[in-house]
Amino acid sequence: MKDSKIKPRGFWTKENCQKESLKYKTRFEFLKGSRGAYESSRRNGWLDDICSHMIEILKPRGYWTKENCQKESLKYKTRLEFRKGTSRAYGSSRKNGWLDEFFPKTKKG
Repeated sequence: MKDSKIKPRGFWTKENCQKESLKYKTRFEFLKGSRGAYESSRRNGWLDDICSHMIEILKPRGYWTKENCQKESLKYKTRLEFRKGTSRAYGSSRKNGWLDEFFPKTKKG
């Protein structure tokens, strides 16, 4: 849902940006769908306020502790599902050697 035409100078007021942002669930969708409103909000310092209703996709640095990774891994049946579903948690688990604990390999006998 991209901007169909360029808006006139001054169109992206805080109120108009707020209305536009309500169409999107994430900041990335907002940026892709309405770059003008997004950039105006960013330049004017409104972005955090305007995007407060949106879900946050990226977790803060240090979020993927062993406990959080293990909790996240319980949502998946396989390592592949885990990797596709939550790649950052998977990456942290792989890097720290926790995958075997979260997804024990079964021996064929």
